[in-house]
Amino acid sequence: MNQKLEKGTYGYLDRSRVLAWKRAALMLSVPVLIFLAAWILHGTRENVITVVAIVGCLPGCNQVVRAVMASRYHSMDRAMWEKVEAQKGELPVLYELVFTSYENNYPVDCIVSAGREVLGYSSDPKLDAAKAAAHIRDMLKKGSYKQNVKIVKEQEAFLGQLARMSRTEPEQVPFREDDRYPGYTREEIIRHLLMAVSL
Repeated sequence: MNQKLEKGTYGYLDRSRVLAWKRAALMLSVPVLIFLAAWILHGTRENVITVVAIVGCLPGCNQVVRAVMASRYHSMDRAMWEKVEAQKGELPVLYELVFTSYENNYPVDCIVSAGREVLGYSSDPKLDAAKAAAHIRDMLKKGSYKQNVKIVKEQEAFLGQLARMSRTEPEQVPFREDDRYPGYTREEIIRHLLMAVSL
């Protein structure tokens, strides 16, 4: 398994959570050490260094919030990842994306795009698949790319549709190079947009 922390790869959410907590601990330990050193050196807490240490805690507190958010999600089941890898063929798959909106977060274990189709799988029992698909469709449309988005919650249904997509030629969609993404193909832009709108 690739240990590099890259969005869209298997294991990203678990590695991201661990890294967020490590960063939070480091960012909070520095002002605490400064505070303790000043207290020992001056023999009192009532000095300007105390104020500096308190203000210095703000970035660490912000990182704690990020770590708590990251702790809400976990990486997908390894057995399912192996099944997806076996079925995907040449299709590039993005893993472990959490799409955010003002109302909800939509965790999607894996998502693939080909032609005008975007197919995703989520193991989250609380996920409203229709709302998640509508949100992703709207985000892509705002980026000027109209796609048919479907989120599936049943493993076998997803794997069957993924196998069908990998065996058939995707719909040829007219495409002119996008000035915002020079050198990118349409599929690369869709994948970039999907990652850009997720945690």
